[in-house]
Amino acid sequence: MSRCPSCGQYTGPYEACPHCGARLTGRTPIRTIKIVAILLATVGLVSLWFAATCAEVPLIQIGQAGATMNMAYVRVQGRCSREPSYDPESDYLSFWLEDETGELLVSSYRAETREIIEQGRVPALGDRVEVAGTLRVREDFYALTLNVPDQLRITRPDPVSLDIGTIVPADLYLRVQVRGEVRAVYEPYEGLTLITIRDETGSIPIAVSEDLVALSGVAPMLRVGQSIEVVATVSLYGDTPQLVPASVADIVPLEGASMAVEKQIGELTSADVGQLAAVRGDIVEVNAFSSGVNYTLDDGTGTIVVLLWQDVYDELADPAVLEVGAEARVQGEVAEYEGELEIVPGLAEDVQVLVPAPPPAEVAVGALTASDAGRVVTLRGTLGEPDVFSAGVKFPLGDGTGTIVLLLWQDVYDEMVIASRLEAGVQVEVTGRIGEYEGELQIVPEANGVRVIE
Repeated sequence: MSRCPSCGQYTGPYEACPHCGARLTGRTPIRTIKIVAILLATVGLVSLWFAATCAEVPLIQIGQAGATMNMAYVRVQGRCSREPSYDPESDYLSFWLEDETGELLVSSYRAETREIIEQGRVPALGDRVEVAGTLRVREDFYALTLNVPDQLRITRPDPVSLDIGTIVPADLYLRVQVRGEVRAVYEPYEGLTLITIRDETGSIPIAVSEDLVALSGVAPMLRVGQSIEVVATVSLYGDTPQLVPASVADIVPLEGASMAVEKQIGELTSADVGQLAAVRGDIVEVNAFSSGVNYTLDDGTGTIVVLLWQDVYDELADPAVLEVGAEARVQGEVAEYEGELEIVPGLAEDVQVLVPAPPPAEVAVGALTASDAGRVVTLRGTLGEPDVFSAGVKFPLGDGTGTIVLLLWQDVYDEMVIASRLEAGVQVEVTGRIGEYEGELQIVPEANGVRVIE
């Protein structure tokens, strides 16, 4: 009713006529309308909230995504197929999710990323993942933006304990636990560190990216020769297996442990070729050659050659103590050369001197015979005329009892501080290894093995 029944004037929204004062009946009070409107709005908002929080987000397969689903809020399930990428400056986190129908990129930003990291819910390679978010479709590229961290759920399988040598390409995405000894740490390119470990059955690299370090908050602190235990997921570089841990904390040092099985020399057979083994015994023979040094080790059950390539020999802390008469423990890969077994250490740390060799004995040149080849001795005598050849310099060295060839390889000669003083008639003291070439004995010292007698 908009007109007063008493005076007929327009009354508007008033409950009493503003003209004659007559009370108007049959009209709903404005206050009641306001209250009802507020109640209806509240009920509507509660209903929307209930629908938004309780209604299940539709689950789709990645391959079902199409242009008509762009910006849809959906849920997907699958496996994390690549290592997560993380930018600590922008707090941008991304990882790839795959199911049997396809693959999509999942991303989160800023506060959402920080919450995921703080809660320790960053997916790792091989994890089963369920996530809901806003779908973006661009031609053949699918992406999903995670808006609510609670809508990210990961399931990480328990690791399987394996020997390194049993891991094969078919184990892709398998989460494993292995133990091994660090053999090398290097960066093939900036942003990636590869840690090669091996046990008695084989070797495998561990891939530690700068993203993993940023997410873990700490870099791995490992040294070559250290034993470690690793829980990681198997990935492939080409067709070669490698391990990708979920965190740097999954790489655990094992102090005092050795991955090589220690055996008696007599127990080793051709079946051990390619395996890692450790032996100990006395050095009974030493033979230098152009690419390194061969040591013959005897433990009472048999003998075996320990082959030290030159780069490994050069890294020894004190090669002089590793001579005939020394007791040593050696670990390395078992190899076979011309039907004879040998152990090839890969690192200087693989060679441990248990009892050093006695100091080199001073002998007369005339007392030396071919049976002394490989022995380290000290000689005193006078130099003859030098003979310069393509690989170094030779001097006759005589002491009145006989003469022997003093052989200085060119690299040794170049390092010698006293090289310019070596000439015919100079008296010297030489400590070096006795060798034999074409029936002639020779002594071969290191750069610091020659001293001029004043």
